Amino acid sequence: MKRMLTAEVVLLSPSGRTLAPVQIIYDDDEELFVLKSEFSLIYNGAEYKGVGADYLWTDTFADLQTKLPKDVKLACCMTCRHGNMCPYGNKENLLFCTQNLKIASKQELCDVLFEDYEIYEKHAVTSFDYCDNFIYQSDDFYTYNDYLYQLRKKENR
Repeated sequence: MKRMLTAEVVLLSPSGRTLAPVQIIYDDDEELFVLKSEFSLIYNGAEYKGVGADYLWTDTFADLQTKLPKDVKLACCMTCRHGNMCPYGNKENLLFCTQNLKIASKQELCDVLFEDYEIYEKHAVTSFDYCDNFIYQSDDFYTYNDYLYQLRKKENR
């Protein structure tokens, strides 16, 4: 079954921060062997589309980033160093913000998130969320999230 959502994503460019509407079309059928997702957005009058097959959309975000102009970056929880996936199984459009926590491993993330349900709920965010504490993912900071891996994979093909 196909689902369609709309969201907004922050784009950072030399001219500043822009909020762009995104149309998300994705397969929502656990029996399908290959799931597909597609994001499309309009920036400066041009349409950009990213496609992927990962049910958590990491490859779709990465594909969209590679299609945008080089000086335009997606700025959202999926691309942020504080946007962690759930180690015990995740679902699309769900991440956990750990901006005020020190997380250096998957086990530490588990220990913090599952200490009690209130902590789990308090840190839940969507993949498209953005806050003023946004910092891009990098190799020098532990993030339990496949976005950076998928981005490099897309850039190196």
